[in-house]
Amino acid sequence: MEMKKQINLGEDKVSKIFWKYAIPSIIAMLAQTTASFIDSIFIGKFVGPEGLSAITLFFPCVAILIGIAAMFAIGSSTLAGIELGKGDQEKSNNYFNLAMLFLTIISLVSTLIIVTNMDLIINILNVTGITKTYVLDYGGTISYFFIFFMLNFAMSFFLKLDGKPIIVVIVMISGTLTNIVLDYLFIVVFNMGLTGAGLATGLSQLIPWSILIFTTIFKSNWKFKFPEIRKNELLQIVFNGSSELLSNSAHAIAGFAFNMIIMSRLGVIGVAGYAVALQIASIASSLGYSFGEANQTGISFNIGANQLDRVKKFRTMTTQASIGTGILLFFFTFFFGAFAASIFVKDPETIAIASYILKFYSFAFIVMCTNISIGTYYTAVNDPITSGGITFYRSLIGLLLGLIICPLMFGNDGIWMAILFTEYTTFIVGMILYKKKPYGLNIKKIHLTKKLVA
Repeated sequence: MEMKKQINLGEDKVSKIFWKYAIPSIIAMLAQTTASFIDSIFIGKFVGPEGLSAITLFFPCVAILIGIAAMFAIGSSTLAGIELGKGDQEKSNNYFNLAMLFLTIISLVSTLIIVTNMDLIINILNVTGITKTYVLDYGGTISYFFIFFMLNFAMSFFLKLDGKPIIVVIVMISGTLTNIVLDYLFIVVFNMGLTGAGLATGLSQLIPWSILIFTTIFKSNWKFKFPEIRKNELLQIVFNGSSELLSNSAHAIAGFAFNMIIMSRLGVIGVAGYAVALQIASIASSLGYSFGEANQTGISFNIGANQLDRVKKFRTMTTQASIGTGILLFFFTFFFGAFAASIFVKDPETIAIASYILKFYSFAFIVMCTNISIGTYYTAVNDPITSGGITFYRSLIGLLLGLIICPLMFGNDGIWMAILFTEYTTFIVGMILYKKKPYGLNIKKIHLTKKLVA
């Protein structure tokens, strides 16, 4: 298989590669985030705060599946990029097909498990009344479309590795525009409530899936075929991408704990306010992942080619872009939080709670993008242990510690202070890791290789 790249990851100027990947990645991520925004705006305006609460309560289930998709997509594409850097194109293509096969199987099994166990999920969430109905409607509908979400996620990574980031942007925008039209149709015109929201989001993935399949088959260097299933390669994918699964699973657990604490202290209206704030926070997260993805392709290739100076430049550019973006997000959220919240809901109490929560989030945004990119960096250099450690701390351990410590010191404000505690302690740990382990565990292997060659 001859790999023809539009971008030379090993020789082109690092800043050129970074922004050529970062800008499409940012647009694609924002388009994906916008789809969630559109759901929330229509639900908040035409269903009510209870509808937003239902989506937030069900989200931990989705987060675990996103983690599985990310584990295979990032784990396999990182290893595929490293093999391309080494010149082994056939092995690289096998990683692609392994990801496609196992994500198809996992998505179908996940749909079956969730659809047949919705009553159990409701009991675990301990919700009643209209919120219970909304969770059943939304979760029971969107679950049927998991296969499209997971395959789209993976194919996007491999097309970027193939030098086609612009196509990924077009695909994401097509999905977002479809979602907007379908949301209006199902929620406003047909008054289908949360069932309509789930159906709109699910169906909006069909056009992107069709484009990605066509592009992959006819316009890319990736070749679909049944993969050679080698135990060591499959374990490498899982191991290398494990930090992404760990991160999302931890997010799911932490999200469940967060929701239960808010429900017990502030009730459904508190969860609704948090749901609105979470929509704004998702912008910061999407930008963090955008910068992380922008360096992932170039870093994995150059690690495979042993070009450490270029790896360092990618890392530096990502950190600078992340910090700059975090400062801009701080100013916008701190001063315009109430306006942003009013886009989603009409209820003054929900707007007030969301605006108050966003004051805390605004300070966290300064370092949030950087914290996310630290985890993706260590995945890109094929050091899943460090990546898993930092993401697991940020996603679960730090947040649970904050939820234990901060409410004792600050009362209900401590719930939101826990977010600050998590992000700033993660940032400190991340900067120490950058200094102590600048290239992860690979630095020892690279030094050993150079000594043997010499």
